[in-house]
Amino acid sequence: MIWLDGSEINIKQFSGEGLCEKIGSEMYGNDNKNWFKCADFIQNAILIIDFDTVINMEGFPTPHYGYFSNDYYMRIIKAFQTIGDVEDAEILAKAGEIDSEYQKLLDNTDNKDERNKLYDEFSEKIDLLEQKLYLHTDFPMWEMLYAYLDDEIKKL
Repeated sequence: MIWLDGSEINIKQFSGEGLCEKIGSEMYGNDNKNWFKCADFIQNAILIIDFDTVINMEGFPTPHYGYFSNDYYMRIIKAFQTIGDVEDAEILAKAGEIDSEYQKLLDNTDNKDERNKLYDEFSEKIDLLEQKLYLHTDFPMWEMLYAYLDDEIKKL
């Protein structure tokens, strides 16, 4: 199986949690173009780990903030759905809708005060959604990801 650096790896030697730890420790040391040469289940873990890293370091990353493209953001939502975390996927989808609405409103005004007001409203809505994510609740997202990976490893 192809690994993050393009080499071959025996995934069966890992548990889901161990695989997550290996991905997390190595993914940023490799070209992210290689991430998507890996198997789909590894890509799903990468997307979730990447999202988690960014939200912890930068705050809630919606496409408007420019960290993730719309396509990449949609892939993150799909990764959460794939591991069975529908709750967080729905929160991310709602944030994406708010982000899209915000962008449309910004595109329709050049008034600095109006733009600042829109930004404040957008930030408040995103902050409220962020408080519902796994980061701020007891929702067992990581356990779901580990179990998903365990199941995928067993299929190999």
